[in-house]
Amino acid sequence: MSRTKGKRFADKKSKKSAENIEKRENNSSGKVKQTNLKKKNKKLYNIIILICICVIIYSLYNIVKWAIENKKNNELLSEVQNIAHITHEEIVINEQPVVKSNYDLTELLNRNPNTVGWIYVPNTKIDYPVVQANDNDYYLTHSFNNTENSAGWVFADSSCDVKKSQNVVIYGHNRKDRSMFGSLKNVQDDEWLSNPSNHYITFANLDDTGIYKIFSVFVVNDEHVNSYLETDFTSDEAFKTYLRKIKNTSYQQFDTDIENTEKIITLYTCYGANNQRLLVYAAKVF
Repeated sequence: MSRTKGKRFADKKSKKSAENIEKRENNSSGKVKQTNLKKKNKKLYNIIILICICVIIYSLYNIVKWAIENKKNNELLSEVQNIAHITHEEIVINEQPVVKSNYDLTELLNRNPNTVGWIYVPNTKIDYPVVQANDNDYYLTHSFNNTENSAGWVFADSSCDVKKSQNVVIYGHNRKDRSMFGSLKNVQDDEWLSNPSNHYITFANLDDTGIYKIFSVFVVNDEHVNSYLETDFTSDEAFKTYLRKIKNTSYQQFDTDIENTEKIITLYTCYGANNQRLLVYAAKVF
């Protein structure tokens, strides 16, 4: 009996010892898992922090770059405005007093042979020499002095003959600081529209200075915009049909006579955040 009891006691002790070992192993395994989980969480946290820091640095870089490029373009604009020897005179068109600006583009041509004219829209910040390249991409990312700049410059469509085309299309970025064509959206403001003299745009090419009166303003989706950008026409009737289409599309009514005009300009810029384009059309009246 004593041997049996001893054996039973030994078995119980052995079993209890095994249970304790298993328990310790489980506890040890749990601690290892918790430690590994903490390490993984810490690693993930560090990665997220690193990504956030990179995003902040990249954003700051773009903000600084944007500010520097705007500063350079504004300084360049002041310079070219000075050397263009701009003068102003008041003329009357259909009993409406209008300011006509005159430009000497000789020195600008020496600075940049791609210069083809000058555009001015009253009571906006649009008062720029117009350039033209062999494509419509170059001046999206280059300034008047042909240095790289995300603000680009105001430029004429590469397919246009600025002197001869019946519709000269002119592009400019919609900049947040209202440079380039960033203030073209003024044409949608009731206060701006209420002043009739604002409707007269000056566009000068290398031969003469013309006055153009706005006759249509509207916004169109990018995928449809090309149907509104014809520049040359096979006949006078085709041109008149196009003008009527543009005038009827306008969400603002203008009293501009389009039946007797022979030339128009189109101002084009981005609008909103949904790939839309703001188009402003003006017919030559002087």
